[in-house]
Amino acid sequence: MNYNALILTAVLSLLVLGLTTLPASAHGPDDENFDGMMPGMPDMGHMPGYEMEHDGVWINTDVITIMAMEEMPAFNFWYNSDPNGSMARFMAAYTMIAEFEDTNGDDAYQFNETLYAAPLGAYEWTLQTGSVEDQDGVTTEVWLKYTKSGIHEDDHDDDHMMHGIDMMSPMYGDVSDIDRFENVTLQFWAHIYFDDYNGTVSDSEGTSTNYTIAGGTELKIDIEIGNFPFSNEYSKVAIQTMLNENMGLGSMIQPSHMFMTHEGFLNIFGNSLMDWSTEFGNETRFDNVMGTHMQQIDFIDVASGTTQGYYKWLDQAIINWVGGESEVVNVTASYVPTGMGLSVFLAYPNFGNGSILHDPSIGLIEDAGPLTISPVSTLVLGSIVVFAVLALAVVAIRRR
Repeated sequence: MNYNALILTAVLSLLVLGLTTLPASAHGPDDENFDGMMPGMPDMGHMPGYEMEHDGVWINTDVITIMAMEEMPAFNFWYNSDPNGSMARFMAAYTMIAEFEDTNGDDAYQFNETLYAAPLGAYEWTLQTGSVEDQDGVTTEVWLKYTKSGIHEDDHDDDHMMHGIDMMSPMYGDVSDIDRFENVTLQFWAHIYFDDYNGTVSDSEGTSTNYTIAGGTELKIDIEIGNFPFSNEYSKVAIQTMLNENMGLGSMIQPSHMFMTHEGFLNIFGNSLMDWSTEFGNETRFDNVMGTHMQQIDFIDVASGTTQGYYKWLDQAIINWVGGESEVVNVTASYVPTGMGLSVFLAYPNFGNGSILHDPSIGLIEDAGPLTISPVSTLVLGSIVVFAVLALAVVAIRRR
């Protein structure tokens, strides 16, 4: 046997494995070879601030890993260079739907304007995954879709304690209106594109706004709401997004990240452990960045001051009216730190018997990933692994 050739083959094989990047893919508990946990994945049931099952769906590119909960529309996301998200892990969870009357006339949602509200974790969700190919058979997009159905009957007890209720601040914890929203149609359809995606918000009158989704690093989430039981023609709809910029395992003792709003004249800095909430409503209206239709919250590494992740949305949505006409309308956001997350409320106008479509997104800044191990250390570690494998191979050969 040519031992030199054997050794050279082993070295080359390990080097090839070390240089291979992850293709974009989606996998979950229904996959044949998926055991419900990724290598190195921390126990999510013991993460601070919320409870979570092990099962879910993962989307991977060579930059970002996105873990979608199976129980309700919620996403954890982190850099692939930080495999278990121990240094920089972020969360965006859709936790509540509400009807409100805009009593102060700012078009935004405040807690004291609530007519009815229910946690989204109170309902059953179907989670599907898929991909899109071009005419040459090349995959251009990976997607996952949450579709709401009826009430979570298994957990619907006399006290109305539901899945996901612990992801809401106590001031938003009234679940008495769960039955009211049972027949609302609600869908969160998330897409990640391999290349930059250029989209347009347009309607029957020709009104349009252009936007771009970054390929391989940004997840575009189409929120579609229909069959909503409006109390009157003036009431509006709000969806609560619970953000947490500080989910990394290394940040349990003290915050390693903070959030920053992007607004017209003043940017707000803070962290989601802060609590500005009151029973009377203390939500702050979110202002646009000057000259744009984009609103955004950044997740910033405290030590370096580098923006690593974000949650953003257009201030426009599309109403599809009964009869086929469509209309571009304004979306007005408000926010408040609740002590267990930063609540962002996306407020939509009354759409009657029609439906509304809006596209927020989450993502990472590709070049801002945490330095988990230096290139020199990686090479040394790789060499140790190579020689360890070769030593075992030589021992095995000699024993023969």
